[in-house]
Amino acid sequence: MGSSAKEEARIADALCKAVLERKLAPGSKLPEEELAQIFRSNRAKIRRVLLLLSRSHIVTLEPGRGAFVSRPSPQEARDVLASRRLIEVSLLARPYRKLSAQGAGRLRQIMAQEAQAHAAHDAIAMIYLSGQFHLTLIEELGNKVLKSITGELILRMSLIITMYERQNTTCCLSSDHHDLLELLLAHDYAEASALMARHLEGIESCLDFHREPATTTILSQILQPLKD
Repeated sequence: MGSSAKEEARIADALCKAVLERKLAPGSKLPEEELAQIFRSNRAKIRRVLLLLSRSHIVTLEPGRGAFVSRPSPQEARDVLASRRLIEVSLLARPYRKLSAQGAGRLRQIMAQEAQAHAAHDAIAMIYLSGQFHLTLIEELGNKVLKSITGELILRMSLIITMYERQNTTCCLSSDHHDLLELLLAHDYAEASALMARHLEGIESCLDFHREPATTTILSQILQPLKD
């Protein structure tokens, strides 16, 4: 990866992190010139970063208006969850391959990190690690195409959860992750698939689509500490 590509990846990671940590609210404007100043970059690179993030639906590009942090609608949120159900529930019912000992170890490591995040009441880490558990599960049981599709859906779901999650709730239960792992190790795919269906339904049930959207944020105040 060249220096230009590394710089763009760093900027994209900083923007994505700010969104998923609820520092950049949905609907916040992302002016190219201001971003270029904040990250000590140029508008051409910023434009490529915003285009990249738009492909992951983290950023929305509006002709004549510019770039904004995406604000997924309730229907979009339901569509993303429905798509995840189609993939994840079906894959667990008929996995491409059995879960290896190495794969189980990777999942246990994520679960241990989830336990630490829950103990610390770190909601942002919990959302991130939940996504990593599901993505690793797809990687271990599926194929590269499914991983790519699911990776985008999980990223979009993370934004949806940060926007719509009910207060004082946890959308993705780590206890379900433990039970899913045990069922897969026992090769009980029918029950694992049923549990995944209930698990994803539980995520949807903890979303409040009537919540008022967060107010937009002042870009420089949020991103200045992240530029380095």
